[in-house]
Amino acid sequence: MKLLLKYILYSLLIIVLVSGTVLLYRTHPEAQLAFILPGLFILVFSRMSDDLNFKTFFPHWKAKEK
Repeated sequence: MKLLLKYILYSLLIIVLVSGTVLLYRTHPEAQLAFILPGLFILVFSRMSDDLNFKTFFPHWKAKEK
């Protein structure tokens, strides 16, 4: 998949997750929004970082060689 298409896909995924959690919170206020949003963003970010290889964009994230 082309890199631009991946960025568009992941941007749409984040928008859908945010709107979905807001709608869930409106219909069920007992849902803990403070726990739902960070968990979803951690899952999305870990998937994006594996798929898009962020280490090429952020070289200081690479593990230091011994």
